[in-house]
Amino acid sequence: MSKAYWLGVLVLSLLMIGYSNTQMSRGLVGDPPSIYNNMPGGLTIFTGMESLERRVNAIYSFSEVEKYTPRNHALLVVGPDTSLEWSPTLAHWVEEGGLLVVMDESPNSQMLLEGFEIHAGSGRVIQEVAVGVCNVGNASIRVVFNVYAEVYSTSRHEVLCRVGGVVTGLSRRIGGGEIVVIGDSSLVINEVLSKSPTYGNKFFLDAVTAGRNLVFYEGNRLYSYSSTQSVINYIKGFTTLATSLTQSMYWSNPVQRTTLIIIVIAVTLAIILLEFGSPVIRGRKY
Repeated sequence: MSKAYWLGVLVLSLLMIGYSNTQMSRGLVGDPPSIYNNMPGGLTIFTGMESLERRVNAIYSFSEVEKYTPRNHALLVVGPDTSLEWSPTLAHWVEEGGLLVVMDESPNSQMLLEGFEIHAGSGRVIQEVAVGVCNVGNASIRVVFNVYAEVYSTSRHEVLCRVGGVVTGLSRRIGGGEIVVIGDSSLVINEVLSKSPTYGNKFFLDAVTAGRNLVFYEGNRLYSYSSTQSVINYIKGFTTLATSLTQSMYWSNPVQRTTLIIIVIAVTLAIILLEFGSPVIRGRKY
């Protein structure tokens, strides 16, 4: 069959998809510390390096943590976009020997942390880049902090990090496990690791997790969506443009007009695919 026939079939299919008003993903909102974000605020450099040394996985609901053996895994919660709620499942996992690492300067982790008698992000956020000192075992590590908050606990705990006189990191034993809280979600983001390789940010986090496999919590992320109704608008707009061009140029040859319209439609399809990507698979818990 001719190329024009298959192009027509593709256009018809896109029209049907467009009128179905299906949601299509346009990716993460902003520049969050996500393992799927390769922008300056993402974690792709860190996870790429870590995946060479140990397993790296992701979960989208705290209920999924039960799939991972507590004493062999560390769950990392890094800068969630929306507020986290207390999770009895996660608390039990920690008590059974799990390691929970929360890195956040915002109030979004506050409800979760209060269940462990820890407070972070509820006070003043310090908008500066500063070098602090973190202690793990007998090691004293210089770490770069970038927009950070004080963390504290009214229960027994161990101070891990300070920037001047501000406590920016602590740990608490919870049953057979441990929770580590750092008041900075940018500790190992792409920008920090690429611009500050002489500091021990990655080394500190490696020392804290002590060879455990890593599980990142990717729930509570914000995503932008666009309806496939926009596909109809693209096709209508570019078809109108093609028609206007052929009329304004006084192309009397029908073959030339048809060729131009096909070219414009092909460009439209390419733009649609680049702009919207593939449809979102629903069902994940965020």
